[in-house]
Amino acid sequence: MTTLSYSQQQLLKVLQISPVKLTDAFASQLLPAAESEPAQSSSDNITSLKIELQSVAPDLSQLLAQDIAAALADGLNWQIEPAAVHSHIDQYQLLTPPLLALQRAEQKKALWALLSGYEKSSSEQSSHE
Repeated sequence: MTTLSYSQQQLLKVLQISPVKLTDAFASQLLPAAESEPAQSSSDNITSLKIELQSVAPDLSQLLAQDIAAALADGLNWQIEPAAVHSHIDQYQLLTPPLLALQRAEQKKALWALLSGYEKSSSEQSSHE
């Protein structure tokens, strides 16, 4: 049985994925089909998996996620980007690292500064229109 690292366990928790045990019968059934597929198909699968993992919806059952959602300016959407190191805003999308990383004090301060700066700039733009 494969043992998962702490970071792998946290990623599975954030993505709300439960690992399953692969039985020998299942593995032997997949081998012939996998060999007959072209190599490009597996690289396409990897690419689509990377695209799917780029951003995920936050788990709003967690208190920190609820606080962040409440602090979002009107029209700003929020997604968690598992590979992100810092929070940033891309167009009308707030992209943050996983909630576990956001629990560190420096990450929280940077996030609140980003959100308050965005709110000020968006309110200034609407007052000029």
